[in-house]
Amino acid sequence: MFLFCVVTLFGCGPNRAPMLYIYCNETFWYVLQEEALAFNKAYGFRIVLIPIRAPRTSEETENTVEINGAPNFPRLWQNKPGMPTETQQDHIHPEIDRQIEQMAEDSFGDLFLSDSQKQVAKLQQTALSASEFPVCYLTLTMLVPTDNPHQFRSLKDVLESNRRLGIMDPSLDGLGESSWTVLGKIVPGGESAIPMDLVQLYERQYDLLEALELGHIDAALVWNATSPLNFLLIKYAEEYNEKSAKFLREAEQKRDWEALRDILKEMREILSEEKSFAEEVPLTENPDERLVIAVRLIALSSTSNYGYCKRFADFMHSNQGRDILYRFGFVAE
Repeated sequence: MFLFCVVTLFGCGPNRAPMLYIYCNETFWYVLQEEALAFNKAYGFRIVLIPIRAPRTSEETENTVEINGAPNFPRLWQNKPGMPTETQQDHIHPEIDRQIEQMAEDSFGDLFLSDSQKQVAKLQQTALSASEFPVCYLTLTMLVPTDNPHQFRSLKDVLESNRRLGIMDPSLDGLGESSWTVLGKIVPGGESAIPMDLVQLYERQYDLLEALELGHIDAALVWNATSPLNFLLIKYAEEYNEKSAKFLREAEQKRDWEALRDILKEMREILSEEKSFAEEVPLTENPDERLVIAVRLIALSSTSNYGYCKRFADFMHSNQGRDILYRFGFVAE
């Protein structure tokens, strides 16, 4: 079985330290895989990653898959552009909202990693949030095709040249809400004057980045330059897995976490070199004008392993944990 499955379990036998269940979205899937491998080596923990996601465009996948179960790789997320409305601004995606409600009903899980204030607010509303630990930071930036063919220097250039801009749907996503706010400040006349004939809204960041890769848009607003790497991992890792299946199986059978980390590193390097399609351009020409958000690891009230949850948060703040974050483009301070 391959390492890159919908829910990934790392660890030793059942008599070792408790299992930790961590909810996260695809943005953090691969960085948490590496954090889990390193944490397992240090403490012998078993960690299960549980996806928080909206519906797929293809067949449904299982909710939980253990390491000896059938692998099922994350699939494309559906793109349903929509217009923001006042009544939607405090809402999160209905499917994610339902998943959090189900978490509260089942009283299940230990940690929740999120970059969305709306999701954090929902956890607080359902009394799921026990403690919050900031682990890294994301910066709102702009991606353009490699070599910047239109020579954009800022978001203002994109708007003034009447080029196509992609953002996340502000009614469903914190990134979209921030992007919409930034547009409202840059466009003369504010939000009401945003040229919607040039701005394409996307429900999922995957679809936004795929649109940029395929040339359907000329620029995209995202949370810092780690986004293309995660997109490449999601889209092409299965292809890479097929080529490396023998080595992955051998490393997993031997529980050789160092070998698995080497395979992950090689895959990132190959994908970044062979599949690169975008580069970063600042939102403004003033480097001091940045929009930054904190990514938080939330200990859930349903956990019976609070001390271990804090230990994992502390590990992500350690030198080793921060090195992993940096490799994926996240800023740990």
